[in-house]
Amino acid sequence: MGILLQNFVDSAILLKSIEIYIYLIMSSKLFGKWKLSKSHNFDEYMKKVGVDAATRKIASVISSTTKILDEGNNQVRIKTKSTFKSANVVFPIGEEIDEHTMDDRDCKTVVTWDGESKLIEIQKWKDQTGDRQLKMEWAYEDEKMILRMECDGIKAERHHTRTKSKKDKIN
Repeated sequence: MGILLQNFVDSAILLKSIEIYIYLIMSSKLFGKWKLSKSHNFDEYMKKVGVDAATRKIASVISSTTKILDEGNNQVRIKTKSTFKSANVVFPIGEEIDEHTMDDRDCKTVVTWDGESKLIEIQKWKDQTGDRQLKMEWAYEDEKMILRMECDGIKAERHHTRTKSKKDKIN
């Protein structure tokens, strides 16, 4: 009887841990709509990734909105819109997917949670120089969303503010 009771207690603790983890994900402050407010070192970062000069020039001057949504079933949608290019990708947390990026790379991407207010995205691809990798962190800090990006030692940041208008929708 003691082993059965211990298994029951262990199961209850595991279920409570899963329940808390799901609550943290469901209530992440990252979820919502964000408007780009400023960038730092974005052109150098795009150059390191291999983005062509014309695309870099356009990408560095236009604004964008990003919506981060809980899609349920341990999936997060990141939907970015601009007047130049847009992306709408559902990431199953912790699973590798094939992704075609806004800068026209085909890569293998994995997104994971780091706590309740940070998503980590790792992209891997091959180009003429060999195997490549970059890291993006979507972090909620001080009422803002900061997208930190790094590729081969070159770092960039894009700061976003939460949008508040109900009529300003991303479709």
